[in-house]
Amino acid sequence: MIDSFALLLTHGLMLIAAWRLLGRRDLDDEDAGRPAPGKRRRPDA
Repeated sequence: MIDSFALLLTHGLMLIAAWRLLGRRDLDDEDAGRPAPGKRRRPDA
């Protein structure tokens, strides 16, 4: 019983996460992750 519940819970949460990610408007926007021209990004430390 516990194993079935754990599998259902984790797979359900992954399904919700995938559903929310696929519903994002900027998913297919090529310029969404790029900084605006003239602005510099902080170098990773």
